[in-house]
Amino acid sequence: MTGDQLRQSLQRLGAAQPNPQASEALRAAFRDIRSTGRMLVTLDGPCASGKTTLAGQMAEALGAAVVHTDDFVVPHAQKTVERLAIPGGNCDAERLLREVVLPWKEGRPVRYSRYDCGADCLLPQETLPPCDVLILEGSYSNLPDLRARADVRIFVDAPWSVREARLRQRETAESLRRFYDRWIPLEDAYFRAYGLPDDACIVLRGA
Repeated sequence: MTGDQLRQSLQRLGAAQPNPQASEALRAAFRDIRSTGRMLVTLDGPCASGKTTLAGQMAEALGAAVVHTDDFVVPHAQKTVERLAIPGGNCDAERLLREVVLPWKEGRPVRYSRYDCGADCLLPQETLPPCDVLILEGSYSNLPDLRARADVRIFVDAPWSVREARLRQRETAESLRRFYDRWIPLEDAYFRAYGLPDDACIVLRGA
């Protein structure tokens, strides 16, 4: 399967994603991926665009493992003014690369720790199940050291009105304010700094 064929297959999903009805389309779109061997997929995009839903559908269709960038936020002690001034600096991409991406690409066992933001601590190590497709889901999955090792890069987007409605439905008033004041501006700065989505991304726009 060539890169162009894969791109066309994914783009057939189009606006059908991230609706539950897309499951069959996902299975059809990704059936041919199995013949390509081990593949690292990044699944990036703004908050509430449907990334997590799509990642779950992809995992089911492909037997893939999913690692979430939300589990690799930098600890509070590292959230210095200097660190957060770097686009994407609130993501601990160094640890994600060291614990997950590099060992998986090299065919070694992957043992990693999720970060518990509320408790500001790393949880006990867990082992990633063996898999031929690994999905890095979440904003900041296209930071330079991560995207340089990706085989497929997907960018999921949706209109702001849709995304805001989802945020209002799932967040408390307090956490919603944090999205407005902190997380969305940090995401936007990251997208601008790295020109995302770029021409190498497969862009899926939900509705």
